[in-house]
Amino acid sequence: MAQRRRRRKQKRYAAPIWTTAIILLISLLAFLFGQGYLNGEEPQETTPPVVSGDTVEFHFIDVGQGDAALIRTAAGDVLIDASTNSAEDELMAYLDTHGVTTIEYAVFTHPHEDHIGGADMVINSFDVKRVLLPEKEHDSKTYTYMMDAIERHECDLILSEPDYTFTVGEVTFTVLAPLGTSYTELNDWSVVLRVEYGDTTVLFTGDAETVSEEEMLERYLASGKLDCDLLKVGHHGSTTSTSEAFLEAVSPDYAVISVGEGNTHGHPKAQILTRLENAGARVWRTDLHGSIVFVSDGGEPQKR
Repeated sequence: MAQRRRRRKQKRYAAPIWTTAIILLISLLAFLFGQGYLNGEEPQETTPPVVSGDTVEFHFIDVGQGDAALIRTAAGDVLIDASTNSAEDELMAYLDTHGVTTIEYAVFTHPHEDHIGGADMVINSFDVKRVLLPEKEHDSKTYTYMMDAIERHECDLILSEPDYTFTVGEVTFTVLAPLGTSYTELNDWSVVLRVEYGDTTVLFTGDAETVSEEEMLERYLASGKLDCDLLKVGHHGSTTSTSEAFLEAVSPDYAVISVGEGNTHGHPKAQILTRLENAGARVWRTDLHGSIVFVSDGGEPQKR
């Protein structure tokens, strides 16, 4: 009798087959909706994208009124500038999202806060192998924090020299400026880098102004080293940079302006935008387009 009661009790609590099937179906639908398959969306990536061996990515990161660019290769990553203090969280989030853990070279073009504000964060948070700087000190707290972080983490410190070259995989980086040893404006101390991968050439100019541009024209015009496919426009599109003579020598197909929306400086200036348009360059701006990525397989760079 007791056995029958136990059997009846077990039968009463056993789930019917159709109930189990409905539960399983609901679970499957919830999974599919969460992945976006049933509403036409692509499934979200759960791991950072991998840079293939024959591809190089040029990321111009939206950090407001400042500069930060990431060059991704299969052999390692290079960072050029590190935004402002106020935008370092955005910079860290971007680097984390793209799976950056090690930075082969961090290039901080000059000691203004809108270029080195997040430098100490980068050095403290990522494995930075080498740091490239211009030979120009500054008395700001931001500069001190950066130098303290470099010393604490024992990064290899390289002071820029004209024509200094380094490579990451098959990508070559060449310092074109600063060429002088004394400037009135701190911007003219900006490290200017020519980046080459196959037939792709990209010019990163920091905030170099016309004094530095004139020196580069005198030294490199005949060799064609200023000519490039893609130009990171100097000084956020200010009239202090991107002279007509310099732009003619550079002759870019594409130009990127790193600039903050509604900034108080009025950057980029209409005069510079007109000059770029007349030069035949297609312009992309972080204040209008957000972070901008170009991809190259060694040929002409393509906007992603």
